[in-house]
Amino acid sequence: MKKSIVILLVLIGFSLSAQNTKFEVLKAFVAGSINFKDEFADLGQPISTINKLAEQQADKTVELNKETIRETLDLAKTYKTCIITVGNHTLVKITNFNDCSPSGAWGTCMPMGKGYVQKSGILNEKNGYIKNIIGRPASQTIKAYLFK
Repeated sequence: MKKSIVILLVLIGFSLSAQNTKFEVLKAFVAGSINFKDEFADLGQPISTINKLAEQQADKTVELNKETIRETLDLAKTYKTCIITVGNHTLVKITNFNDCSPSGAWGTCMPMGKGYVQKSGILNEKNGYIKNIIGRPASQTIKAYLFK
């Protein structure tokens, strides 16, 4: 019985450490754009914490859909950083506006980006055209946060 309790405590410790690591990876990813003070972080859903802080700190926030994407991407070129989130599971930063790929679903040329997608509690790094990271315009909330 004692061994079982010790093993359980060790497993819980590893789980909490992994969740904290996810938050630290994402925190480093948005460093320079989003400031983290003593904010409470949802370690299970760290992108939801980033969404809340980005909403407060961004110079401009735009809800993305097929009608707003082209104008928003043009505007984003005049800002230092453009971060896009999809719900509480995807976080993308545009890395190259000049390298883009046409998207029929979005109706515009979608630039290169780097980001993270959280699926089944696991954080997966993604690189490529943002159309392949954020998916199609749909019923999910997709927002662009622009920072000077």
